[in-house]
Amino acid sequence: MGKVGPFVTDPKAGAYCQITLDSREKILVNHDKGGFKGGTLTIEKVKWMGMSSDRVFICNLDSAEGKVAMARLTQGVAPDSVWATPLGAFVEYVKNGKSVEEVTARCEGLLAGR
Repeated sequence: MGKVGPFVTDPKAGAYCQITLDSREKILVNHDKGGFKGGTLTIEKVKWMGMSSDRVFICNLDSAEGKVAMARLTQGVAPDSVWATPLGAFVEYVKNGKSVEEVTARCEGLLAGR
């Protein structure tokens, strides 16, 4: 199971959380709006001491696929819980990924309805 860092909220940049996967790779899950609103959620592979990153997944939460993905991820979750937010839902979904490749495949499958 990956090590989940703190959830950080920045009023100008949204909210994000860093996860260290079992492979020791680090990913950053970022929601550009924070909170419960739509917007864009991205997952990036953190490189070289956190000074740069490569985007490995992007989800437009306002698109049909994004809405279906959020509905699947938040099914049965208390509506006022952090796990009902886009950031919380995706962190919960990817935190057990063994590698960046597995996380990317799981997220792409989620958008494809698998």
